[in-house]
Amino acid sequence: MRIDKLKQTAKNQNKPANFAVFNPHNITYFTGFQGAAALLIPEQGENILYVSGVNYEQAKAEVKGFTVQLLKRGENLMEKIAQQTGNAKLTVDTLPIENWRSLCKAVGGEEKLEPATQLFRSLRQTKDKEEIQLIREACKIADVGIKAAQETIRPGLTEKELAAEVEYAMRKAGSDGVAFETIVACGACCAYPHGTVMGRTICEGDFVVVDLGATYRFYRSDITRTFVAGKPTERQQKIFDAVRLAQQKAIEAIKPQKPARDVDAVARELIEEAGFGEFFVHNLGHGVGLEVHEGPVLSPDSKDILEAGNVVTVEPGVYIPQYGGVRIEDTILVTADAAERLTHASIEL
Repeated sequence: MRIDKLKQTAKNQNKPANFAVFNPHNITYFTGFQGAAALLIPEQGENILYVSGVNYEQAKAEVKGFTVQLLKRGENLMEKIAQQTGNAKLTVDTLPIENWRSLCKAVGGEEKLEPATQLFRSLRQTKDKEEIQLIREACKIADVGIKAAQETIRPGLTEKELAAEVEYAMRKAGSDGVAFETIVACGACCAYPHGTVMGRTICEGDFVVVDLGATYRFYRSDITRTFVAGKPTERQQKIFDAVRLAQQKAIEAIKPQKPARDVDAVARELIEEAGFGEFFVHNLGHGVGLEVHEGPVLSPDSKDILEAGNVVTVEPGVYIPQYGGVRIEDTILVTADAAERLTHASIEL
């Protein structure tokens, strides 16, 4: 079904009907398998999944509906693809430059290749029922991680200790692994939107930002909550309330055919009205699926139009240098007429 959709979309865009797929996530999207070197989808004939000896037996056991072909040690993958397709022009997703040059040489020139990153991006950003169910499961597990954080945070605990607790809780709940490197930041380091776990010790009164995600059968989730280790000050509460309102109103603004930049604008304007506009330094959100960052993008300059089946984050934030910051994030499904939260952890400072 996904391959049929690929072929029809390519036809509508007048792109070649033979596809060489190299991006690991795109390969997983079509085959349900992780660990192949390439996928060849010809206009006619069998679809071939090229797999090295390390993953060959597993691929044969798990992959259905594709011919699994062993890529032997020393064999040139690009030449094998060229031999299989003859003189046909190829639509290609993504390749490092050296591999692109190798494929060009194998097929007889760059004119035989049609780059089509956007084609595959557009296919993957609207999720089908199976994908949505897998993301729901990943979100349930992420909620467990946030609950563990909320129950564990206390002065004297290090960021690394807290990260270990939430990742352990998610593993016990069924996660196949983290969706990305868990972020735990405390105190003034909360002003770094992508601050990493450095081992700092949480102090009384600190903001603590916890940004985590789970993976379930290749699909991912993304959630952030901000806490205070103790009783929040009036200033901390004001920042938190501004971010929380911005997120709430942005989610309420989501619906099919809505320009993504308009949703970003809802949150951005509210944070500006609260007096923190200069401290909201990133996009409102991004798509989530096989990758934790994919289309569509919710940003001031986004050209994406939201559609039913999109799964996106809504994550406004305020980051004040030398003081701290707040981010609140949920994974959201665009439905036929509105939006549905897929992450449900409580939002409490």
